[in-house]
Amino acid sequence: MKLNKKEYHPDFKLKVVKLSFEKVKLVHIARKFNITYNTLWNWRKNYIIHGEENFSVLEKTKLTSQEKKIYDLEIKTRELDTEFKIIKEAADYLQKGPPFIFEYIAKNEQNYSSYMMCKILEVNFGSYNNWKNEFVSERQKWKMMVKEEIVSIFILSQKRYGSKRISVELQRSGYQLSADTVRRYMRELNLHVAVKKYKIKT
Repeated sequence: MKLNKKEYHPDFKLKVVKLSFEKVKLVHIARKFNITYNTLWNWRKNYIIHGEENFSVLEKTKLTSQEKKIYDLEIKTRELDTEFKIIKEAADYLQKGPPFIFEYIAKNEQNYSSYMMCKILEVNFGSYNNWKNEFVSERQKWKMMVKEEIVSIFILSQKRYGSKRISVELQRSGYQLSADTVRRYMRELNLHVAVKKYKIKT
């Protein structure tokens, strides 16, 4: 039995295609919007060749030689635009040296390929991965220390302090955490404030 081809609203297709040009990893965009990689690739191709008004109703799978040249040129142009955008965004980090450049790359891995960012910003990809592994490890150690402090404060308060009170106590110890972050850590630790139950006199 032949399955009916799923139809997508033109506005939805246009939104996804435009977003795909802002990010490099097409597979992430496809997964986010629950479409296949090939579907997204075809939408992008038709958008480039036929323009915004007509791309959504055309589903050609093969390009002519002239259309292929137009497509390749447009993709190259958009790649250069992305390269310029990355360099512009990373300008402040570039002046401070590799560790800060690595920090920029780590913060933007959801938007761009880390390999591509390393290539554009002229840093070694292997060195970045080594830094990232060490950075994550140190971050995890710090988080464990904070959680231990939260548990300690919570127990000393006889389970009466909530996230706001604990946040204040942490700040006194030199940890600058918001109440929202403390609340999230308390959920991860399964810590719940004890509520006193009062008997009603009859």
